[in-house]
Amino acid sequence: MPLAFSTVDWWIVGVYMLIATVPGFLCRKYIKGQEDFLIAGRSLNIWLATATLTASEMGLITVMYMAEMGFKIGFSAMVLGLIAGGATLFVGATGFMVAGLRRSGVTTLAEYYEKRYSKGVRVLGGFIIAVAGILNYGVFLQVEADFIRIISGVPDMHIAFGAGPVHVIPSINLVMSVLVVIVLLYVLLGGMVSVVLTDYIQFVVLTVGMGLTTWWILTKMPEVGGMGGIVQAVQEHRPEYGFNPFVKHGAIGVGLLFIIWQCMHWTGSNTWQTQAFRTSATDSPRTAKVMWSMTAVNFFGRAIIPMLWGVAAIAFLSKTLSPDAFDQLSTSNPRQGMPMLLQALPAGLVGFMLAGMLAALMSTHSSYMLAWSGVLTEDLVVPITRALGINLPEWSRIWITRFFILCLGAFLIVFGLWFKMKETIWNYLSLTGTMYVAGSTALLVMGLYWRRASAAGAYLGLLFGAMPGLVYLVARILVLLGETYGFSVPGTVAWLDRELTEPRVGVISFPLAFLGLVVGSLASGRSGETRREAPPLDDQLALAGAAGGDQ
Repeated sequence: MPLAFSTVDWWIVGVYMLIATVPGFLCRKYIKGQEDFLIAGRSLNIWLATATLTASEMGLITVMYMAEMGFKIGFSAMVLGLIAGGATLFVGATGFMVAGLRRSGVTTLAEYYEKRYSKGVRVLGGFIIAVAGILNYGVFLQVEADFIRIISGVPDMHIAFGAGPVHVIPSINLVMSVLVVIVLLYVLLGGMVSVVLTDYIQFVVLTVGMGLTTWWILTKMPEVGGMGGIVQAVQEHRPEYGFNPFVKHGAIGVGLLFIIWQCMHWTGSNTWQTQAFRTSATDSPRTAKVMWSMTAVNFFGRAIIPMLWGVAAIAFLSKTLSPDAFDQLSTSNPRQGMPMLLQALPAGLVGFMLAGMLAALMSTHSSYMLAWSGVLTEDLVVPITRALGINLPEWSRIWITRFFILCLGAFLIVFGLWFKMKETIWNYLSLTGTMYVAGSTALLVMGLYWRRASAAGAYLGLLFGAMPGLVYLVARILVLLGETYGFSVPGTVAWLDRELTEPRVGVISFPLAFLGLVVGSLASGRSGETRREAPPLDDQLALAGAAGGDQ
């Protein structure tokens, strides 16, 4: 298969990256304090807020996991786009959770826990948010580096010192290291202001690039054969589950359990810290609602378009690979299907597309690094130091946040190269997200709309929501350690690793979180609503979309 990436493509990538990132580097002079660094001074209007939210959540990792689902299970994967768009539209149209969160004036989600429940709830919630978020984030770089390696054809590096042995640095390690350095320099200097500026540029360029790429795949690739050829390929190679999302064939397909889990997950995903930061950064609750309503269209599109690329890869690769090679790719490494398709793009277009993907990668990593380092600083370090009688000044909090950003960069390389996901990329990301989204959804919903929600219930809600995912991850990590270092794990651990699928864990987590909060609140007999800083119940008006609740 010819590789289209050429000198002109490298020039396009280099020039675009320079144009897209220089404004972000220059804006560091506007960083006056931690609020500017983390949420851009709460100054985002509707259009800028929508663009930055869409761009930060439309990274290269998104394209990869959506396309992997399309390549693996065909058109039935697109039910995820319908769920994501529908749940996001519901949140935006009603203001469910997001209007009350913005009105509370908090910076992080765990800060809301303190206002509504207690300082202890904030520390526990911040810890769960950070652990789950960092574990989720840990696989981004390995997936993205794999895409760049395939598209650009970056070779392994061979190094020899004198007459000594030749040392080989795998290309994926090399790409991951370079990406980490670029992203770290970018986010350490500019914070959220840099991210917002780059997001706006990326939003426009990536939209154009994805549109051109989709047009080329559907009209200019004879191996794909347009939509008719794609449908025929799915009928031939994914006949059992390629069109019906309710059908699960063995370990392949979507299925009813997955759909139920995703409906709960996407309704509560506005509590995901990178997205909650955008809600906090808007200039009013009304802007937050409109932002989420408009983002519904983008969330639908960010799923459907990459999935279409993945489905098109079925048609393309089934004709350009041998039957055995195609079957092996489909079962052992489906995430490589879409990048192998994009190799066939013409010179110039492939460079433009990769430039947009790299900018998307930087935007996503910047947002995630700011989110998790901000949680570690604001929801763990600051409350603990205050309890010890130490009030950290603004400048020290920014430098502590930057230290955590450096630690995250190292974690990305170490964990990303070692950890192996069981099923699809999205299942792992959704599972680790559910570890805290389940509890945070329970605490935010019941905190805004139920007077009797108490600190005791909040503790149980957080723990119950995180426990199923924690058991899953502990079993998975122990099994991987056994494979790495050659020891046998206990039978119970092996059984848990085999039987605890991501959809099963996800469906269990949300009801458990709400059950824990309700039981704990009723058993304690104490209402969090008696706290001096508790939010008023007129936040319920946001649920009904009342205009008066947006002022």
